[in-house]
Amino acid sequence: MQKVRSQVSNYIFIFIVGVFVFSTVLAMPKPVQAATSSVTSSVKTEIIAQGTKYATELYVIESGVPGPVVMIVGGVHGNETAGYKAADQVKDYSIQKGTLIVLPQANKRADAAHTRDIGGADLNRDFPTSKSDKPDNTLSTAIFNVVKEYNVDWLMDMHEGANYSKIKSSSSVGQSLIYYPAVQTKTIATSIVNTLNKGISTSYKDYSLLRYPTSGSLASASAKVLGVNSFIFETCSKDPLSTRIRYQLKAADMLLNYLQMK
Repeated sequence: MQKVRSQVSNYIFIFIVGVFVFSTVLAMPKPVQAATSSVTSSVKTEIIAQGTKYATELYVIESGVPGPVVMIVGGVHGNETAGYKAADQVKDYSIQKGTLIVLPQANKRADAAHTRDIGGADLNRDFPTSKSDKPDNTLSTAIFNVVKEYNVDWLMDMHEGANYSKIKSSSSVGQSLIYYPAVQTKTIATSIVNTLNKGISTSYKDYSLLRYPTSGSLASASAKVLGVNSFIFETCSKDPLSTRIRYQLKAADMLLNYLQMK
């Protein structure tokens, strides 16, 4: 009998210990999981100037969160390769707020031929020069309609120059950022140029900060007619293509970071 009592006592002890351990485990706080962003960008592809020889892809990246509308354009001039190569990477970006619109190959026929323009018409002179003016042709009309229809707030047009500094005998403005004057535009333009120049050891390769994009250009028309914060970013074609693309992407990233979209 004594043996039976001893066994019962052991069972009771084991049961009590088990209940205690189980209760302790339940009472322990669960590990805190790292917070993850609930923002997921969605991308839709449109064709502008559809049904014409100028048809080209437009990418609209929407975060689903209210914020600025930014448009990045490349390939206005077909022989300025870094612009449309960089814009082609921007179209794959994910954003945290607002909308990012990317037109990698604005002048797709010129890009394919690797020429500045097709048929002698400079696309970057085909946009309105005043509020009473209209775009000159099918392609410039289609592009300008995108800026209007999406109520673009910021526009960056990616270009390339023939030299590091302005060439007086030509229209080349060298390695530069050309903005249409506005307080916000000047702030981010100055920041981009200063940041890039810190990483350039040779002073003659520094970026210049210039005002007023050429009349008839997309940047000028968007700012003057529609009130968009616009600028043209020009890299120098003398640098390796990889370097030029890196500068273009750095400028785009700085703009998006400034607007808290990345």
